[in-house]
Amino acid sequence: MPTTITCHFPITVRITGTPTPAGLERLAEVVEQALIARLEFARAKVAAAGFPDIVPADAADHWRTTP
Repeated sequence: MPTTITCHFPITVRITGTPTPAGLERLAEVVEQALIARLEFARAKVAAAGFPDIVPADAADHWRTTP
């Protein structure tokens, strides 16, 4: 029977000044891309350690396709 492990980790973005709506939208895109990159890095590290099935293959894809 598969085991599900759920991890929560905070993401903090500090902004100085008053961002424009376009700036906030761009910031959201940058944070999303950084999160995708970290998920892909984590998946590769876990797989390299001999546990390729622990992180679903579509983990990063979920973030790319979720609005």
